[in-house]
Amino acid sequence: MQMSRRHPILRARRVVIAITLAMAIATIVAPLAQAVSVRRTWTAHVSANGTVALTAYWAGNGTLSLKLTGLRPSTAYPMIAYRGSCSKPTLITNLPKAVTDASGSITRVWAVSTRVMNRIWRYGRTASFSIKIGSGTAARCGSFSFPVATRIAIPSLGIDLPIVKPGGGYPLCNVAMYIQELSQPREAGVTLLYAHARKGMFLPLLDRSQRNNGASLIGSTVRVWTSNDLVYTYQITRVRRHVTSLDGVFDIGPEQLWIQTSEGPRGTVAKLIVVAKRVGPGVAASHAAAHPVAHPVVCR
Repeated sequence: MQMSRRHPILRARRVVIAITLAMAIATIVAPLAQAVSVRRTWTAHVSANGTVALTAYWAGNGTLSLKLTGLRPSTAYPMIAYRGSCSKPTLITNLPKAVTDASGSITRVWAVSTRVMNRIWRYGRTASFSIKIGSGTAARCGSFSFPVATRIAIPSLGIDLPIVKPGGGYPLCNVAMYIQELSQPREAGVTLLYAHARKGMFLPLLDRSQRNNGASLIGSTVRVWTSNDLVYTYQITRVRRHVTSLDGVFDIGPEQLWIQTSEGPRGTVAKLIVVAKRVGPGVAASHAAAHPVAHPVVCR
């Protein structure tokens, strides 16, 4: 498949998704994960009333969980997922009605169909969306969010970089970035973090890969921090050189971390991808450790 040097293309279940990166990435086909694998969990704080969690599964379905208090007793509240403002919402999809008990509380979990989750995913990958419970003056709203990668370190290579959300265009320097259309740490599927092969960034990965096809990288420890103040430990299992395309990445169910960098100067299509597996649960980290100050600059 021809790859644009400015706009690598991901093919995802018959849908071609253009990603504005200058980095093209790999073709890998892997077995699907178990149907119960969690693809993403969004959470929302609804005023002072409690929390809502929306969980998406690899099979396509999901669950909606409410734990709320302080509402009107024995009342049926309509619910919607929306974008925009609470006062003027743009509907994404209707959700089940929430019926409170005699004390004005509700603790319940609903199944969510694949059809409804597909509507959610249109916005849930790359944009913000919210939930509205009730209408008029009785309405309560909350914005959904989910943890994202914020820092990556490979101690044996002296790599330690903040991770920022990509903003489009040529990748920035002095930081790593993630592909927001893919997964985040601890989610089923592929988390892909990338940075330039420059001093102070991912250059040590490229240097090691050029010696015996990167054999010395196998087994190396990688740590990734997330925005909810957790740190995950990974171990490098595979080094892939001269990668030029990614086809079917959205069909890769097992949780994986891919670390990508360039193999040549600007405009070089072939990339290096290092694959790692998570080797333990998330461990609590300080907020400062998980949120390093980033100083991204435009590469020259």
